[in-house]
Amino acid sequence: MTSDEAKALFDTAATVGHYREAAVEIGLWRSEERVLRETFSPEESLIELGCGAGRIALGLWELGYRRVLGTDFARGMVTAARQLARKLEYEVPFRVADATKLPFEDAIFDGAIFGFNGLMQIPRRERRRTALREMRRVVRPGGRLVFTTHDRDRGKDPARWAAETARWARGEQDPRLEGLGDILVDGAHGPIYIHIPSRGEVMEDLAATGWTPERDEWRPDLATEDDAVQAFSVDCRFWVVRRD
Repeated sequence: MTSDEAKALFDTAATVGHYREAAVEIGLWRSEERVLRETFSPEESLIELGCGAGRIALGLWELGYRRVLGTDFARGMVTAARQLARKLEYEVPFRVADATKLPFEDAIFDGAIFGFNGLMQIPRRERRRTALREMRRVVRPGGRLVFTTHDRDRGKDPARWAAETARWARGEQDPRLEGLGDILVDGAHGPIYIHIPSRGEVMEDLAATGWTPERDEWRPDLATEDDAVQAFSVDCRFWVVRRD
């Protein structure tokens, strides 16, 4: 799958509407609030990648964070986020930006956020590594990145991944996908690409792109989420990594 194809999936009215509903009805997860509060102070300047309709950025505004810039590569998402911010009268800026080629100077943010498994919705491993390098470039030395991933070694369906591994070994995988862990999810809001990594794979990517892991925790170990959050997203791993 190409990046243009992935962007088209996220720019559909149905997908944008799904993310807008989450921003309005769900807001910050308890686990997100805990990790973000423990990682960043309200005074820090933060960039959020893959902001969608503004769920995390607007939630941070409500917690007193006044220096958050939300970005997304899908113009429809940015439009929805801006509209919601105006409706709420929150002064949160949003702009269109591709995480693999950020239009910002070096080291101008204190930290970065890539929530809701957004990093893993970038097709192709090297492009995900490019995004990690770009985030490192725009974050100051000592700054941190918080992101989440699913984990195919800790999911609820190990039989699925055993079957997928066998399918890739036989060369019978979906030709639209690049590697083991790639899936296309069909839902009410349309098909979405996502990569489901192992923990070891993420560690390799961090080492290759200059990030030092400080913390990684499974969501249920951080907080008990309500039914709406669990329906919105299955369990995931939180990562806090530092730029040295």
